Amino acid sequence: MTDADLIVIGAGLSGCALIYQLRLHGWKGKIALVEAGRGCGGRSASRRRRDQPDWRLDHGAPGFHLSQPISAELEPLLNGMREAGVLTQDHAEIISIDADGHPTSNGADAMPEGGWWRGNPCMASLCEHLLEQAGSEHLALHWQRRVRWLDFRDGEWTLSDQDRTWQLRSDSLVLSGNLLAHPRSLAMLNWSDVPLRTAVPAGIDSELDLALSQLARCSADVRWNLMMDLELKGATPRQIWLTAEARERWQVERLVLQPQMDGHTGLVVHGLHDGRSITPESQPALLAEQEKRLKTVLDQMLREMPKLQMACRQANSLGVMRWGASQPLDHPLQTNLQWCQSSRVGFCGDYVKGSGFGRAQGALESAVRLASRLISA
Repeated sequence: MTDADLIVIGAGLSGCALIYQLRLHGWKGKIALVEAGRGCGGRSASRRRRDQPDWRLDHGAPGFHLSQPISAELEPLLNGMREAGVLTQDHAEIISIDADGHPTSNGADAMPEGGWWRGNPCMASLCEHLLEQAGSEHLALHWQRRVRWLDFRDGEWTLSDQDRTWQLRSDSLVLSGNLLAHPRSLAMLNWSDVPLRTAVPAGIDSELDLALSQLARCSADVRWNLMMDLELKGATPRQIWLTAEARERWQVERLVLQPQMDGHTGLVVHGLHDGRSITPESQPALLAEQEKRLKTVLDQMLREMPKLQMACRQANSLGVMRWGASQPLDHPLQTNLQWCQSSRVGFCGDYVKGSGFGRAQGALESAVRLASRLISA
């Protein structure tokens, strides 16, 4: 007997939106949501501190923009979040600096058409709202469970952790991230196989064969995000973007500042990756190296902003977060391969082809599209 009719792996925007859409359209099956982290959010996660419950820092995506046209299926979801007050237009100041640290005009990255939208009070609020609206009936949440093994036999999926001490069974499976289907898991997690490929060998499901082939070609950005707690009061820009030359010099994309309830300011430095291979063995040393590097270049790039520079020198570091795939870059998964009927496995996320590919909009668009497929399947 299965534990669920559908298992969704990953509690980011796409996974939570998928569950919300299924419930919105009356899908009554049992759903299990499995997430490796302590809560929902994915790359839109927000860090909280046990000693300060009101302290929140968006340490992944600080916001997103919406490209036109927005699909008729997605618009109601966005409107619902706007009406609930969890999705708001971000009118905070945005500035850019050049390779000498001087203020310069904002480019399209810093000021996208349509402006920025963000979660209120934090980005994780978007996923929390979607799950809350989906309701708790026939929804089981499994936090801090990293799936290592997948098995598909006799039309049933079985998921297991590394030691196979925890298992979950279902009729259908959806991956809202592509780690379990992508060769990057081999190096990043030191795995000997790609779990989804092992579960369904080549030649059994032609659609899945095509999907895995496309996913294997997709590359993604890696980020080293330094988080800091600044004793900095008063107005600050929400984002400080670096020009292309500045990014090349300092290997940083942008700085994001988030005022806190205690009067402090949270800072995230979005550091770029130098291309070196990352393994479980090399990661601890790389995290320490990146923390030191980002603190050094932060002091250099802020020399024209002495108040912020001094606050950073005196700041409390909260460590570095590595995003192994912060944004897909190329070879999106074709939409017709989002659902593979023979193996009953689906995909949703910002790695799926669409107008919002590589961004939050793409994650949400893919979720509403897949929900329609599942309802009609």
